Amino acid sequence: MPLSLLLAGLVLASSGAALGDPVATLPADLEPLRIALERHGFRVLLQPPPRAGTYGLFESRSKRLWIAPVSFDLGIGRHTFLHEAAHAAQSCPAGKLTPIGWKLLLNPVVAKEIQGITTQHYHFNTWPLEREAFAVQGQPNAMALIIRALDQRCRPIKARPPGPTTARAGR
Repeated sequence: MPLSLLLAGLVLASSGAALGDPVATLPADLEPLRIALERHGFRVLLQPPPRAGTYGLFESRSKRLWIAPVSFDLGIGRHTFLHEAAHAAQSCPAGKLTPIGWKLLLNPVVAKEIQGITTQHYHFNTWPLEREAFAVQGQPNAMALIIRALDQRCRPIKARPPGPTTARAGR
């Protein structure tokens, strides 16, 4: 077994999540946002993102958000989840990320730090998206802002009828 797979398994085992399982141990105060994301067809996974060296990742094509369990151990899990959820809201309505246009008040020191992070670690085409996600993740009402954006920008998925499904694999 490769060392990286073994380490990933240890991290997941310590977090209570199994590889490929949807969120099992997300803090209760974040559940309303997870529910809102799922209502709009997004899937939240509490597992290491498929891109090495990241704590969170949003993939627009598959509508999946990965949150590394270790991010909660490091004390950055809430911000990581809010950041990736902001990207999910940015992906609506067409799947292409576009800024939401929040007018957020930021401490000048925080704004400068966000500017530095985005210019040093992200491609210039994504700077407005990353700045917006970083800015909203630190707002006291971040969850409400993101849920409102999801409800306004994203279509809810149609509820499945109750009972067993008749769809077969491969169809």
